Amino acid sequence: MVERLARNIAALPDGVIAAAERAIVLEDLAEGLRRENDAWTGQFVRPAAMELIREGLARGAQTSAGERDLGGLLRKVAG
Repeated sequence: MVERLARNIAALPDGVIAAAERAIVLEDLAEGLRRENDAWTGQFVRPAAMELIREGLARGAQTSAGERDLGGLLRKVAG
């Protein structure tokens, strides 16, 4: 389980981990949520993210089955 999580984190596109780290503001959770939202939406303009989203949607990421195993589906797309 831990090894799989580590592999999943290591496979994230450039910038995702840094964006998540910038979003954490323990003193002000509302500010942290705003930063998280800004960081998340900023990822959509990255070519790797756009390709992942397109391929994920083409493979059914928006369906109930796709949403239940979104991580697995996206790992197949990215792999």
